[in-house]
Amino acid sequence: MRFLHFILLCSALSLAGTSSCQRPATPGQSAATLPAQKPATMNQEISSHEGMPIMVGPINRQGLLGDNYRQWFTPNYDAYKVDTTTLLPYKKTIKGLDVLVFMGTWCEDSQGQVPQFYRILDWAGYPDKNLRVISLDNHPDRYKKAPNGEEAGWMIESVPTFIFLKDGREIGRIVEYPSASLEKDMASMFAALGRD
Repeated sequence: MRFLHFILLCSALSLAGTSSCQRPATPGQSAATLPAQKPATMNQEISSHEGMPIMVGPINRQGLLGDNYRQWFTPNYDAYKVDTTTLLPYKKTIKGLDVLVFMGTWCEDSQGQVPQFYRILDWAGYPDKNLRVISLDNHPDRYKKAPNGEEAGWMIESVPTFIFLKDGREIGRIVEYPSASLEKDMASMFAALGRD
């Protein structure tokens, strides 16, 4: 019955020329605190429109080391040599940031750079709890979107996108591929924050 009232309300607002229609809150609950429709699932694997396994939504290293992804993750991680000279002055800075990564397990740029990025973070002793990785879909109807809309508001146009945050504020990002190298691009960003 409540759903029927919601539909009628939306129809009335639509006829009145209002373009927004949100589901009303239940009694005693504000619209801003409505719970998510379904909680995010870590390392959710689906079949792409091409019939290939891909992960969507929040993922972690454990997922990237799974059967369908380690064939590109492990060799790219193992072969990468971190430019320690460039990042050494910023090693402590890196550990004080939050990092948000948007990638696609189907994307060649992501397959190459995300393992390299993990290698850099491991060298720096970066705490895993400060890293959030979101894998996006490649289906034409959901292209570069996550199941629960985690990409909303971040203006993600290309993957991978590495976003660096200090005290909740974005200080910079690397989009699709670095200008010079991951380390040099990161060092350029960190220079404004000061050296260790």
